[in-house]
Amino acid sequence: MTNFNIKFFRAVGVMVGGMVGVGIFGLPYVFSKAGFMLGLMEVLIIGSLMLFLQLMLAEVVLQTRGRHRLVGYVKIYLGNFWSKVTIVAISAGVWGAMVAYIIVGGKFAHILLNPVFGGGEMIYSLLIASIASFFIYRGLEFAAKAEIIIVIGLLLLFLFLILVSIPHIDMSNYATINFSNAFLPYGVVLFSLAGIGIVPELKDVLGVKQENKIGHVIMMGMFLIVSLYILFSAAVVGVTGADTTQAAFEGLVPILGDSVRVLATFLGSLTILSIYTILGIELLNTFRFDYNLKQNHAWFAVVSVPVLLFLLGLRELIDIIGFVGAVFGGVLGVLIALTYWRLKKSPVCKKHKCLNFPNILTWLLIMLFTGGIILEITSTLIK
Repeated sequence: MTNFNIKFFRAVGVMVGGMVGVGIFGLPYVFSKAGFMLGLMEVLIIGSLMLFLQLMLAEVVLQTRGRHRLVGYVKIYLGNFWSKVTIVAISAGVWGAMVAYIIVGGKFAHILLNPVFGGGEMIYSLLIASIASFFIYRGLEFAAKAEIIIVIGLLLLFLFLILVSIPHIDMSNYATINFSNAFLPYGVVLFSLAGIGIVPELKDVLGVKQENKIGHVIMMGMFLIVSLYILFSAAVVGVTGADTTQAAFEGLVPILGDSVRVLATFLGSLTILSIYTILGIELLNTFRFDYNLKQNHAWFAVVSVPVLLFLLGLRELIDIIGFVGAVFGGVLGVLIALTYWRLKKSPVCKKHKCLNFPNILTWLLIMLFTGGIILEITSTLIK
């Protein structure tokens, strides 16, 4: 195998591992509530829009000198104020995602360990958070070792669940459409596809000689991710139909049996624990290096906020990831589109040939994300 292939496929693996997370467990529920075909259409449309957005960010990454992350690129092209908005959106999004991981991790651990040790979901959620908090304090060495294990574990878990579900699928579960819930999948789908921060990492993985292949990596990665989301959602909805639960797996256990329960929840618990840890480490390093917080202070801020939010009652998975995806993911989407627009108007693109998406696409993305933010906030306030 050539060096190019190794770097290319590693970059694809980094993208899949960086984007596939807890959001996938919420997709079958919103698919079942809106109707599978309606949910499928939203995944394909939002997936296409996110592909364009990632390619826009990739162009910013390629055309801008130096090594930066999303906050740095926004600061260069939009200014200091918007870079602060970016860090707020990223921090809030990570904390929201960590709450979601506490919820799902607690459900998995409860299903796995409750028959032996007893106890409620809340205890197991706090156990997952406590173990992850220890690993977060240990830092990047753990995360680096866990990266490939996470990707393999995720793919094995979902492939296993899809395969064992096939004999139990009822095709009539795909026939329902409920237009009153048409907006429900939006935030969850956007949350599931909003791993925007991974794009600068891809440039580092590919290296200088292969960085121009970043667009191909993004397209292949998005194809694999969207395909996985569709197959997993189809498997779960096909089996559980209207009884699909918010974390997907709970409804499968009574149908697929005890052996499936043990293996799937074990893989799921380890994967959730690992991703939670890596999210926490990334946010901790942001606080340490961008805001010069001491290690202990940064660690406490990272691990205490999601646990506090969980204890205060934020335990509805779909509400959390829907809000985080639509609002904070939407804010980041708007900022990335504006950053790309400013890049096109800058001297950089006068000296070099930049990827030239039409302005109407940029402003369409901005309007769609802004509309999603307004709808999500409005619907949340009405509840």
